[in-house]
Amino acid sequence: MAPRWQSNNITAAAGPTQDEAAQEIFVFGPFRLVPAQRRIERNGSPVQLSARAFDILLALVRQAGNVVNKTDLIATTWPGADVEENSLRVHIAALRKALGDGNGGARYLSTVSGQGYCFVAAVSRPEQRQPAPTHPTYVHNLPAQPRQVVGREQAMQDISERLRAKRFVTIVGPGGIGKTTVAVSAGHALLAEFAGHVHFVGLGETGNAALVPAAVASSLGLLARSNDPTGSLATLLRKERMLLVLDCCEHVIEAAAALAERLYQAAPELHILATSRELLRVEGEFTYRLPPLPSPPERAVLTAANALAYASVKLFVERATAGGGEFALSDANASDVGNLCRRLDGIPFAIELTAAHVGVYGARAMVQLLDQHLNLLWEGRRTALPRHRTLRATIEWSYNLLSETERVILGRLSVFVGSMTLDAARSIAATTEDDDTILAIIDSLVAKSVLALNIGSQPTRYRLADSTRAYAQEKLAASGEAGAVSRRHACYFHGLLEKIGSEANRDLSAAAEEFGNVRAALAWCFSDQGDRRAGVALAAASIPLFFKLSLLAECELWVTRAIEALDETTGSIRHGLVLHTALGAARMLTGQLDELGASHLNRALELTEKIGDIQGQIRLIDQLHLLQLFVGKYDEALSTAKRGEAIALASNDSIAVARMRVLLSISCQYLGKFVASRSYIESALLHPDLGGDVPSRLTLEYPRRAQITLARVLWLQGHPDQATQMVRRAISDVIAANHPVMFCRALPWAFDVFFWNGDTEDCEDHIDRFIVEARRHDLAVLRMVGEAMKGVTLLARSETDVGFAMLRGSIEKLQSLDFGAVAGLRTPLAEALAATGHGDEALDTIDQAIAEARHSNFMMDMPDMLRARAVALMHKSNPDLPQAELNLVQALDVARRQGALGYELRAAIPLARLWQRSGRRQEAHDILAPIYQRFTEGFQTRSLVMAKGLLAELSPPLSCSFAAK
Repeated sequence: MAPRWQSNNITAAAGPTQDEAAQEIFVFGPFRLVPAQRRIERNGSPVQLSARAFDILLALVRQAGNVVNKTDLIATTWPGADVEENSLRVHIAALRKALGDGNGGARYLSTVSGQGYCFVAAVSRPEQRQPAPTHPTYVHNLPAQPRQVVGREQAMQDISERLRAKRFVTIVGPGGIGKTTVAVSAGHALLAEFAGHVHFVGLGETGNAALVPAAVASSLGLLARSNDPTGSLATLLRKERMLLVLDCCEHVIEAAAALAERLYQAAPELHILATSRELLRVEGEFTYRLPPLPSPPERAVLTAANALAYASVKLFVERATAGGGEFALSDANASDVGNLCRRLDGIPFAIELTAAHVGVYGARAMVQLLDQHLNLLWEGRRTALPRHRTLRATIEWSYNLLSETERVILGRLSVFVGSMTLDAARSIAATTEDDDTILAIIDSLVAKSVLALNIGSQPTRYRLADSTRAYAQEKLAASGEAGAVSRRHACYFHGLLEKIGSEANRDLSAAAEEFGNVRAALAWCFSDQGDRRAGVALAAASIPLFFKLSLLAECELWVTRAIEALDETTGSIRHGLVLHTALGAARMLTGQLDELGASHLNRALELTEKIGDIQGQIRLIDQLHLLQLFVGKYDEALSTAKRGEAIALASNDSIAVARMRVLLSISCQYLGKFVASRSYIESALLHPDLGGDVPSRLTLEYPRRAQITLARVLWLQGHPDQATQMVRRAISDVIAANHPVMFCRALPWAFDVFFWNGDTEDCEDHIDRFIVEARRHDLAVLRMVGEAMKGVTLLARSETDVGFAMLRGSIEKLQSLDFGAVAGLRTPLAEALAATGHGDEALDTIDQAIAEARHSNFMMDMPDMLRARAVALMHKSNPDLPQAELNLVQALDVARRQGALGYELRAAIPLARLWQRSGRRQEAHDILAPIYQRFTEGFQTRSLVMAKGLLAELSPPLSCSFAAK
């Protein structure tokens, strides 16, 4: 009797009529859609639809599974007409009613918020009857072709190509990754190429390895005459061209490997496609390691549209909507869905199980559920094999195939969050085992697709899928080893951070890879079962990493817990020092400008003095100085900087002296002492670590802060081109450093140069990025400052409504935090109010600014405040020109005493215009011309262009030297 696979491989159907062949037909649920006849039937009975609704339905069905943009739908349905979106919604609602969408769990249309609509039901196209035998039907035993395989198109193409070239391919990957789905889909794709000779053998239910040859023989219709029909199989297949699919080989790996190798050698036309959680490791085998579905990267800004570009999100949405739940992907939940897919490691089975429950819990709640504990029991399809019915069953299948030693090591590795280096894995996994044993077990876990290997990373890193990790953690807890393993884990990362911190040129980029593990170790240390002494040491060592990643709020959390534990653990002075320092700095940068932050900094300063730590004192004085500037204590800030300079001079530390002189220069600027400010900053920049292009002993922040400080003085003293060039270079360097906190500290200090030059548009992109980074890293004060800068730029380009709202809101928030420099922000607000005809309000605003500035001795902007007050007086409902003139004269006088040529020019221009209007042309010329002539650069800047034009009006034609400038 001929084997079953040899008979009737191709059958032909009767030929259709010509009209029937031309028809396009779609079938979904009980419906049959015939576009050529513009007819839709439910169980054979016609369904009444309007012409528009029919066109919309047809467009969606033709793109089933894909989101169709609302604009495209409108253009298709109402070609050439200007139709509002509401009309589309009306017809969509009518369609849903006609189809019974949602009734009895039936789902046909899904709304993708902000994007369009998606037809989510399964759609088939009955093959049109064609003249025989152009479309043959093949007889095979492949499982039904999956309705839609998301994100695996390239995999199927690669596997098909490798099968053609290599004949023997094993798809390798962890449970739930989709090996069987891809293998079955590839088999269907290759049916024609193998003339229907494609045979699928599922070994998942074959519990006895000895029965593997018999299972294959039975699939091929071969009557087995012995317990091992391998020889008969080899003889049968020797001259046949066939694709043999061996699915789920891992639990019978030895028998499957032996059979596959024998058949590969005996049958030169036989192609073998195997699936397994580990390699068969036999002759001829070519490996295809099936990767997870691509997921959005962490912290990606997602919308509904760009999220669907990731296959994992697309699969999630398809399964969530197909399940009958009321779920729609929107801009609001796209980031949560992306986070879910990433947390599920892009594993299709885990994504499908999770998506089926999103309608009940919601995406945000499911993220929180994953944070608490991954639900391993959610059930999948009832018709699936037992190992595929729950995520736990899938993982347990792999776990039961491990040796006892492999299970023990897997449990220990489950303490890691995210990825791990080989050194870390060996350090934590080993207790009594020798190093060679640990290495062999780790290699075995990788080979069995339990542990993932990222070969591209340097050094090589390993990772457990979150679902596998959650299961292994349960096993670790049951073993009684969890506490000891967690302690080793915490101690390892404490040692790693200490080592990096002690290096002369420490590079925290490698430590950033370990952040998930550091966070997990801290959580264990401060838990009820943890080790607080280890937690104090780890928290102190991890502070540079938190600041590097700009995670200041979280830093504050762990440092606070560590300080609370200091007394009970009798922690060291050095630990107390770094913890108090970090807490004071973190509170300040996150907007908590209170005495508590100052007290922590002062406590840390006391500790540095106690142990004679000069470098620590310098760092703390830097932090105290910044806090005093934030709260408007400018005289105290100057005293603090002088104290720091004295300490630095006494210690003969030249770099410390340079750092303190930067602080002195900044303090002098706030106090309006610009000559002294320039002297201090030029002295600081003589040090190569500050003045050079490549910092050696300092981070990038200090040299760039010094350069921006000098740039500000240069502008104030009449060198706008040099100032602008220096500021742009400094900001460019800070951006290249990719350090959010450094960037957020630098830009506000540089912004005034752009503002004074009238070039706020040049840095508007920087401001937008600044606000995003400040919000992302909880830098509350700096975020408000960024919003104020944005308001100023909007007002500069006459977007008054939004600009006023943003600037006023920022000023109110900053004032509520007792932010000191808020007076300086009222000046552009007053100017904009005056320019828009609100002179009385402008006068009130600038008077408040001047009062605040005089109270705190904030004299830096006093000339400009007096000028702005004069402008407000001139725009009052009852202008007070004499008082305006007096304020402008005062502004000139203060600017001259400060040595601020830039402010002199800004005050001289409105004074000259005022005198011009009152007929005092010569006086106007005589006040403006000498100031203009003192400039040697910047003649394209706004103020100098205005001055030149005004001088031309006052004494035309100009023959003096400044006319040529």
